[in-house]
Amino acid sequence: MKLTTKQTKAYKEALYSNKNVILFGGAIRGGKTYCLLITFISLASKYPKSRWVIVRQSLPTLEKTTLVTFNELLQQGLSDHVKNFNRNTNTVTFNNGSQLLFMSESYDQDKELNRFRGLECNGFGLEEVNEIREETFNKAIERAGSWQHAGKIKPLIFCTCNPTNGWVKERFYDKWVNDELPDTWSYIPSLITDNSYLSQDYIDSLKANMTPQDYRKFVEGDWNVYKVSNAFATQFDENKHTSINATFDNNKQLIISMDFNINPFAVTFYHYWNDSEGYHCSLFDEAQIDNGNIPKMIELIKQRYNNQLPNCIVTGDAMGNRGDMSQRDNASYYMQMLRGLGIRESQLKVSGNPKHENSRADVNYFLYHFKGFKINPTCKNSIYDLKYVECDDGGKIKKANRKELQQRADYLDTFRYFVNNIAYKWIELHQKNNKFA
Repeated sequence: MKLTTKQTKAYKEALYSNKNVILFGGAIRGGKTYCLLITFISLASKYPKSRWVIVRQSLPTLEKTTLVTFNELLQQGLSDHVKNFNRNTNTVTFNNGSQLLFMSESYDQDKELNRFRGLECNGFGLEEVNEIREETFNKAIERAGSWQHAGKIKPLIFCTCNPTNGWVKERFYDKWVNDELPDTWSYIPSLITDNSYLSQDYIDSLKANMTPQDYRKFVEGDWNVYKVSNAFATQFDENKHTSINATFDNNKQLIISMDFNINPFAVTFYHYWNDSEGYHCSLFDEAQIDNGNIPKMIELIKQRYNNQLPNCIVTGDAMGNRGDMSQRDNASYYMQMLRGLGIRESQLKVSGNPKHENSRADVNYFLYHFKGFKINPTCKNSIYDLKYVECDDGGKIKKANRKELQQRADYLDTFRYFVNNIAYKWIELHQKNNKFA
């Protein structure tokens, strides 16, 4: 099982250096999964009675990717080192008493990360760490080295990834570029061109069939594909504004904000209330329907929040006051929605769409001053738009090319409309009093 030069470097750092945290990757087909598995199989073989854990975001993805590669390795001769592979628990027991556990993060079902509490191991392999929550990464650091039954072994976090934005880029790539990584951390870029087993014809086919943006990101390993030069939401801070506590509350009024683009038709869901501690706002859910299908959106909303509809508020894009949307109905988009949801016209709160530059000022004022605003981390599209949608020097959102994810802004628009139609009263009050009411 011959390793590439980059794989060999990562392997040696994991087994023989002082590096405790290693990030390997930076593009597709760079041999990331293969390297990770060979590394942990070697660690399990080298240290009898050791315990290692490999994690990927979801169980279906784990089974279709990482475990497939592991089974291939077993067929190539590694089965001689394995005593038992319990496929019900995805636990591999080696002849020397070591164990290799395969787990899913499953954050949506376990937001408190209870499955990691009390988990004792020598180290973790985090597959596609860019898909994993930073909280999980931190928990892995906390638990690595907690298994004390195999002698003195350095704790290890071995991660693989593709170029991404967010916490992985901030904690690894940006610090690596600036030579600021901790001494015990390492980033080893591995590109598709480092994999000598892939043909040039294959690489050429990728260039012919991928968008330029995806090719730069996934093939060339460009971490700055989504670099923002002039963000619309300059005051958005993912660490500050996201919280797992931003959740649906059956006792609070539901607010639905809509953007009637054809592809996609996007909606976001909010609670907005005040109490003795001041004003609060939660963006706790989002959804979309492709091809602008109003009946399907009606069905989706009713499935999720039917009991809250009698007292909800509907807001959003003022263009929804026009009709058709391919439904062969002369009624406006909003009237079709109201009829389908069984709610009153008085529950519709829509004014004219604000100019982008005015909306930008209001959005950033709200983000900076409204301390009670939180977004649930599962609202990934809304978070993406708030982080990466750009505008020109005049404050107008760049929407010229919808093939570019940064120029769609569908979820940003739903948030803008919420601020414009619902939160504007708070903005006016705060500006008047220069304090929270």
